[in-house]
Amino acid sequence: MSFLQILLRFVHIASAVTAGGAAIFAVIALHPALSTLPDADRLRLKDAIDSRWRIVVMAAVTLLLVSGLAGFVLYQAPVHKGQPLYHALFGVKFLAAMVVFFLASALTGRSAALAAIRSNARFWGSLAAILVVAILLISAVLRNIPPAV
Repeated sequence: MSFLQILLRFVHIASAVTAGGAAIFAVIALHPALSTLPDADRLRLKDAIDSRWRIVVMAAVTLLLVSGLAGFVLYQAPVHKGQPLYHALFGVKFLAAMVVFFLASALTGRSAALAAIRSNARFWGSLAAILVVAILLISAVLRNIPPAV
């Protein structure tokens, strides 16, 4: 395993743990706790969290895209050439990740066009968390598909 391959994998996993863990934390702990606060306090706290978390979301999405695509193109696609199952699962994982990236951006963003998503954050955050778990499962399967001969 080359230094670049190790670096890409580390960056990918660290970014995924940060962003994916936060999605699960939000569903299990943050949203239920926020719902117990009066509206003014809840909105003030949510704005304070979002203003800080928005930067982390942008960084994590960027690092996940760069490290994931580079790792796939440089290391995984060549050794899994001609394996339709591997490429189909990777495609599903990639599409699920795009949905998670969109939802994370929409939930922490300020766009008026996406206010409806933010107003139903518990539902959309839960969907993002479920997709994160599905991505982890697909990743485990992909990791155990032997290289093409």
